[in-house]
Amino acid sequence: MHHLHPYDSRATLARDAAALLFVGTIYPAAAQALPWPGSESDQPDAGGPHVSAQFMRMLKAYRHSGGLFRANEAAARCKPHGGTDAYTLAGWILQRKVVSFEWLSRIWLPVFQFNRHDMSRQNGLDAVMSELTAVCDDWEIANWMSTPNAWLADATPADRLASAATEVLDAARADRFVLAG
Repeated sequence: MHHLHPYDSRATLARDAAALLFVGTIYPAAAQALPWPGSESDQPDAGGPHVSAQFMRMLKAYRHSGGLFRANEAAARCKPHGGTDAYTLAGWILQRKVVSFEWLSRIWLPVFQFNRHDMSRQNGLDAVMSELTAVCDDWEIANWMSTPNAWLADATPADRLASAATEVLDAARADRFVLAG
């Protein structure tokens, strides 16, 4: 499994991520200029052309389901009272409770997984993520969610989660068994 954040302590990463998300809600331009904590390189597209092509494919695949947020954009939509706050969002990212991945030293989150009213997670997402995080890295999960799936009659899990969470969970479980061997 590929780990994107080589921090000694998840608590340190959690603190830094929460601070950056908080700064992003108050000073979005300043947060945009800062690299994400634990990013492996300050150089654009450090993953090479393959990662760039993969990101462009995901950008296109997620476009019809709302697109992608940068972490600071998602945090700016969080509500400190009566909804999800930026600290909760940071915890979800670190605990892999939401689909997120790093590209160009930024964390990206597909919009489909959030209730746009209060930024809560879509019903069923937690169970699906529990299945996938055991065998997939962040990029693999984001790709899985955006790729047509035979278990879902060739619909993407991202498109089906809101209307058929149980079916998406069954597809995730089946694919986990296949991947785990």
